[in-house]
Amino acid sequence: MFLYINDDLSARVISRSAVTNTGRGGRQSAGTLPLMADDFSTEVTREGDATVIHVRGEIDLATCERLRDAIEPHLGPRQTIVLELSGVGFMDSSCLNVLLHARGTLTADGGSLVLRNPSDAARRLLTAGQAEHLLQVEADERPPDRQG
Repeated sequence: MFLYINDDLSARVISRSAVTNTGRGGRQSAGTLPLMADDFSTEVTREGDATVIHVRGEIDLATCERLRDAIEPHLGPRQTIVLELSGVGFMDSSCLNVLLHARGTLTADGGSLVLRNPSDAARRLLTAGQAEHLLQVEADERPPDRQG
């Protein structure tokens, strides 16, 4: 099952079989959801002993493997990986598995996974998926949302 969080805060749960990109002949099939555009990038930097992966764009079924590919080379004993998520415009539940797998691997070896400055889209997914407590969130660099 996948949980899609829209910008208007509405959510839809769909089955994996309902997610297809095209039907026969390359046309969109009726009743299927289109995959998101390929608007995704990562940049890896170092801050002290931590590996920082700056993530930008949309993380969905089509791009979550690219996120995994950016994280995996840095998994190791006592490693800290910081995912800078302020540039994430969309995130669906396919990303949760990648994050939870990375966190499990890192913490088993004495390391940690830190989510830094999660965008509103990332926060909504973590909250809706009841996974915000599973990952450490550094919010001290994110200015508070202002009502106004």
